[in-house]
Amino acid sequence: MKQIFIFSDSKKDNISYFEREPAILVSMSRNDLLFLKEQDFASFPAIYILIGGDRRYVGQVAGQGIAQRLNQHFQKKSNDWVESVLFFARADGKMSKADTDYLERRLIRDFKEKSEYRLMNSTVGNNSYIDKLQKAKSDQLYNIVFEIIDEVANIDLFGAIEDEVKASLSTNDEPFELTFGNEVITAKSARRLFINFVEALMSNEKYSEILKKMVIQGSPTYSLLLGTEVGTYSGRPNSVQLENGLWLFTNLSKKDVLKKIELIAQQLGIKYELKWEKD
Repeated sequence: MKQIFIFSDSKKDNISYFEREPAILVSMSRNDLLFLKEQDFASFPAIYILIGGDRRYVGQVAGQGIAQRLNQHFQKKSNDWVESVLFFARADGKMSKADTDYLERRLIRDFKEKSEYRLMNSTVGNNSYIDKLQKAKSDQLYNIVFEIIDEVANIDLFGAIEDEVKASLSTNDEPFELTFGNEVITAKSARRLFINFVEALMSNEKYSEILKKMVIQGSPTYSLLLGTEVGTYSGRPNSVQLENGLWLFTNLSKKDVLKKIELIAQQLGIKYELKWEKD
């Protein structure tokens, strides 16, 4: 797995580049277009998402490079809402129009089914012919891209509501339960269970002092879960406030929540039991 950060001269913005064969994934600020143009992959065909506030737009480019297409978007007054961009491509830069049409349609469909963001697309994309082998290769690329998004880049692409919605449809009122000592914590979602668990630890004198030593100055991250400032991704919070000046990183998948609960329990020497709703 290759991960590269390409910093601008201002040292404030950066392009994040991830590579896992045969896919690349790039996350960038709108302000970094000039630096994108200096990269080899700027000329690649790609699938992209324009991101800003609660709005998203899914697009694709073939026959020209991603940098050129983004430049066209950014010149339009109607796209002033765009703050950042996420795009993916093949690492070798080879995708046909049939590939990009297929992948764009698949991503639009996933946004419509899995997200509550305002999707700005007026259509569901183009419907080009794609043969079975080509479709299989495109599906492989798509799946690897989402492995990077979920496991490495830790980007909550469709929004943090999905886990909550699934839980609300459960036959159990609170299907997630964690017990340690005399504490019994329940929740309707894995994320909420994690938040409630950390809140319970912070209110316990035995554990709160240890946790406070783990707090970093600034925004929390996937690795450093507690920080003094709110964390955001593309204008949307990826952390919750536990108390004044204390924020907890929560942009976690269900698998990540399990890992983080186990990690915190090990650090604090806590034995716990977990009741976990299966997908």
